Amino acid sequence: MKRSGRRKPWMLAILVMALLLSACGSGGDPADSAGAEPEKSGEKVKLQMWFWQGAAFEKIIPEFNRLNPGIEVVPQIYKWEDAHKKLLTAMSAGSGAPDIAMVDISQLDQFLKYPDKFYDLNEFGAQELAGDYLEWKWKQSMVGDKQLALPTDIGPMVLYYRADLFEQAGLPSEPEEVAAQIQNWDQFLEAGKVLKEKTGAVILSNPYELYGAIRDQGDQLYFDEEDRLIIEENPQIKKALSYYIKAREMGIAGAYDQKNALPEYSAALNSGKIATYISAAWGRGHVETRAPDTKGKWRAAKIPEGTGNMGGSFLLIPKETKHAKEAYKAISWLLAPEQQLEVAKLTGNFPSTPSVYGDELFTNQGFEFWGGQKLGVLFAEVAKDVKVQRKGPNYQTVEDIISDGMQAVTVDKSKDPETEFWALVEKAKTKLQNK
Repeated sequence: MKRSGRRKPWMLAILVMALLLSACGSGGDPADSAGAEPEKSGEKVKLQMWFWQGAAFEKIIPEFNRLNPGIEVVPQIYKWEDAHKKLLTAMSAGSGAPDIAMVDISQLDQFLKYPDKFYDLNEFGAQELAGDYLEWKWKQSMVGDKQLALPTDIGPMVLYYRADLFEQAGLPSEPEEVAAQIQNWDQFLEAGKVLKEKTGAVILSNPYELYGAIRDQGDQLYFDEEDRLIIEENPQIKKALSYYIKAREMGIAGAYDQKNALPEYSAALNSGKIATYISAAWGRGHVETRAPDTKGKWRAAKIPEGTGNMGGSFLLIPKETKHAKEAYKAISWLLAPEQQLEVAKLTGNFPSTPSVYGDELFTNQGFEFWGGQKLGVLFAEVAKDVKVQRKGPNYQTVEDIISDGMQAVTVDKSKDPETEFWALVEKAKTKLQNK
């Protein structure tokens, strides 16, 4: 899953400096440190596990604890942004890290810069599990020949939409018909124009939602393989910006702020003021939670111009733990295909384990909230076409600057979006130079 967060520049600079200094002193062989201070005979090994709301591990941890009476995984659930900030602080200080840590793909590279701070899971036999996961997902957490994490979910994007509002506007309302008529983003904007005229609803909560979707359909994001900022030369970013501007100028997008004004956004989604939601498979739970009164009115279709990957996470084992072997036993169970399938049934988080895609959940199960639509069939199909882009350790730093700045542009119609966008890019450059 993916959520956004922010941190103060001076704090991040201190934390990164501390990481650089402390990374030199970390390391050690798992055989030497795993279980270095074992529990007294008969006592349980307690593992602190940090993750965020929506990951749903708290729903399956009790079963692991029951099956492993000598181990107790203790869940600690935070907000998305707080989970990463807290982990970075602990890793920088060299103390206070959990036994198991969850990290989002958007944040992963800033931790992988310091591979000696985490266990190489191949030391525990992780290489034998590689075939259980999508190859591209497995490789995202590798540094050289080290496997520093096991994959959780992935985030293939789809278009969630209000079928009743589409029908009221005279637009196609069945998923296959929607995908056939709205094959590109210009057609999406035209549908937005019709929706606004016929129903009063906006097709987007915010034009930045469209920017993000188009950005994530490209081959590259903000950085290249050498961590060089490439926004100015990336045609996909320029395309994404151009459609942000079009949606804003056409008046078919709202100015709802999911990050800082979630109640107002949720109320608008629940009342039918917003007609679509571009998101990943986990977005199913988002809609069901934020718009409970709209049960039966939503459907999902392929988004125009191909899918992208929005979110998805990993579990790592920090070197600080005294129980690395037990932690590995826990994460390998929690992320096994059977448990990923269970979480998918509970929340909609889409597994990174393709062996479960043949389950009824992905082939034949309908969902009442979604008018009986077999969402798993759609998710499994689009997952095959996901593009994988490198984010880099500074991705979230840049994204926070751009997203916060463009939210201000969305609200203030006097601001020129193109001028403001490139000013934000310069601001990002300056921040990166001062890190």
